[in-house]
Amino acid sequence: MLLLIGLLGWILGGVINALADSLPHLRKPRLPRCIHCGAQRTPAAWLGITAWPLGAWRCPECEKPRGLRAVIVEGIAIAGAVLLHLYDPSAISFWTGLLVGFVFLLITVIDIEHRLILEVVSLPSMAVFGIIGILRPDFGWWKTLLGGLVGFGIVLGLFFLGSFFARWVALRREQELDEVAFGFGDVMLAGLIGLIVGWPGVVVAILLGVFTAGAFSLIYILITILRRQYSPFRAIPYGPFLILGAAFIYYGGAELLQAAYGL
Repeated sequence: MLLLIGLLGWILGGVINALADSLPHLRKPRLPRCIHCGAQRTPAAWLGITAWPLGAWRCPECEKPRGLRAVIVEGIAIAGAVLLHLYDPSAISFWTGLLVGFVFLLITVIDIEHRLILEVVSLPSMAVFGIIGILRPDFGWWKTLLGGLVGFGIVLGLFFLGSFFARWVALRREQELDEVAFGFGDVMLAGLIGLIVGWPGVVVAILLGVFTAGAFSLIYILITILRRQYSPFRAIPYGPFLILGAAFIYYGGAELLQAAYGL
């Protein structure tokens, strides 16, 4: 059974890689293509883990390699699927958790590589997980919709604060800033997270994401200062950190906090 679960995760990882290659450019899926020259990949190169053994690691047109991201994403998807099954093999929990992980991993890959959180991913996901949350007996419509509204509202406030700060800095420097801390895609993502983890878990999830991003930024700044490469106002993708907080709450963290602190 675990072999089949791992195979399922592997296939989903391949789908994530294909979508992460096509959606940022076309806003729609297509068959896997080389990200360097656009040539359609042979079936042997559709999955990263088997591309090298099958002699399809390099594009036959431009000779550029497949890239390690494909292998890493597929490995994470395999491990995630197996761990989900071991944690709770019940059908509803497993398939819902697998769908959540699929969306989270897809958003993370695209945001890291392109600094984008796409509406073509977030909007359908909000519709699907909104319905799932409303149908969950432990959530219902109240916790689900309140979670989505609170998540959206918190990060919308941060978005406006960031925009105000960017304008103030631009006026002081007499130069427009190209980057802001939060984009509207992050606002949409926070609403999606709220629908997935519900109320009050959304508050903890977003706080964890913000604090984790702050800790990472501090370490990053210190490293760039030590290497004499520091540049002020260099933004980082916040989506993966928000997803990290949401994943902690969704995949067991909420129960841990409730048992420890009664939250």
